[in-house]
Amino acid sequence: MAVTNEPIGQPVRSLQTMLRAIAQYDNEVLPVVPDGIYANDTIASVSSFQRRHGLPITGVTDMDTWYTVADEYRRALVEISPAASVNPIFQRGQVIHANEVNEHLYMIHGMLIALHAHYDSLPLVSCNNIHDTASVAAVRWLQARAGVEPSGDITRLTWKNLSHLYRITVGDGTKPAASVSGFRESVG
Repeated sequence: MAVTNEPIGQPVRSLQTMLRAIAQYDNEVLPVVPDGIYANDTIASVSSFQRRHGLPITGVTDMDTWYTVADEYRRALVEISPAASVNPIFQRGQVIHANEVNEHLYMIHGMLIALHAHYDSLPLVSCNNIHDTASVAAVRWLQARAGVEPSGDITRLTWKNLSHLYRITVGDGTKPAASVSGFRESVG
């Protein structure tokens, strides 16, 4: 049975939204549907949160409970939200040529090393910030299979092809992806 004269509206919906996110991260907190009504399900969720965090178990959201919920919600978002995409910024017309030093090469080399585990013919690189001989050879390998002139230079187009091949081959990192269409293992 719902509590009579329950508070309603956006502050309640905000509380419920935060509690729902926390419940995804912490199974000791009961989930609640963000409907904007402070009824029995919200009281139960607040009570479970208060119990979990050593607050007085009242089912009422006082200021201590509110601030603790808000702090825990920020922590929960780190756990339940996907990581932000990391993309190197290549300025218009920017090219990384052979023997250049560039910090993006650490990420590019890491991806090439992961791909090497799936493609024996991909030259193995060292993870550093230098576009050395092995790095140029690996980029040429990638470019040839992507249907791009195999110059060995790294451009926006090279980055896009590398990130595409990495995503379809490595996937979530736990097992090889089933399909790598669009790239050929050997030059035909």
